[in-house]
Amino acid sequence: MENTKDESWHPLVEGDESRHDPLDEVANADHRKFLITALIGLVVLIALPFMVGDYYVSLLSEILIFGLLVSGVNLLLGYTGLVSLGHASFMGLGAYATAVIAALLGYPVWIAMLASILISLLIAYGVGLLSVRTKGVQFLLITLAFGQMFHAIAEKTRVTGGDDGMTNIPRIDLGFIGLDADHDRVFYFFVLFCFVVAMAILRRIVESPFGRVLVGIRENEKRMLAMGYSTFPYKALAFGISGMLAGLAGSLWVQHSFFVNPHIMTWEMSGEALLMVIIGGSQSFFGPLLGAAFYVLAKDLLSEITEAYLMFFGLIFVLVVAFFHGGLAGFAGKVSERFTRGKSGGEERQ
Repeated sequence: MENTKDESWHPLVEGDESRHDPLDEVANADHRKFLITALIGLVVLIALPFMVGDYYVSLLSEILIFGLLVSGVNLLLGYTGLVSLGHASFMGLGAYATAVIAALLGYPVWIAMLASILISLLIAYGVGLLSVRTKGVQFLLITLAFGQMFHAIAEKTRVTGGDDGMTNIPRIDLGFIGLDADHDRVFYFFVLFCFVVAMAILRRIVESPFGRVLVGIRENEKRMLAMGYSTFPYKALAFGISGMLAGLAGSLWVQHSFFVNPHIMTWEMSGEALLMVIIGGSQSFFGPLLGAAFYVLAKDLLSEITEAYLMFFGLIFVLVVAFFHGGLAGFAGKVSERFTRGKSGGEERQ
């Protein structure tokens, strides 16, 4: 019997290069815009630590670390359409794995980092295999349950220090290039290096045929199934990759703070990660980083005024959902488009 697959749209089939496709021009323009934005952002991130004091350098490191976490969350939410309330647990896994391997077992931190990334990937993939068979509220509750389970293990296990956590975690040794990561500016640039490499890999993933399938799942999973795709392995692998990014964030976080306790794995932390993604813009690649920057800086400011700073974030969340559907990234994009149109219109009148 002949295969009657729907070929009207196929995320894995490349276009006919012999034909001129206007969509290719749009894609190329978007790619150029992305590269320009990324380059400008990188220049800013390189220059900022030389323009601010040590305290704000530490905040910049925190922004990039949370940027890694929420970029992983956004691979699920923004690209695949899955809402997880357990991703802070993978950040905690990365943090605890680094702490145990480096501080307790005495291995070099770079080995601990690689191990923590691998551990987070494998455990997140396993959780994904069990959870992505469900949808909607069921998926949300299963990820929440796994997160609570990992939190309880960290809280009750002696090797992790229980509720007190672990302290005196060493930072990576950069002596082979003549640098001391114990200096906050040096460590910031190490975090920036990890962030740039991770984002470059993530960009290749979301722009690949695999990434296009994830978007297809987000838009209409039933259609993807009708076209012959088994969406289950795609969603499970996306869950694993997002957990791996969270694990890297945790490994960097524990070096940044020299400390880890079970609070890093709470469902509240997972909720705050979702908040950062939505405020920044889940439909934008750089939106989560903007959300992380806004969250860290606003939290630092508001926590000096009141302990109930989360109440203000709740209000901000309502305002963003009501008036800025694309988050901060969408708002910035609209302002940029209006500025460009106004400028081009003025030149035409001249």
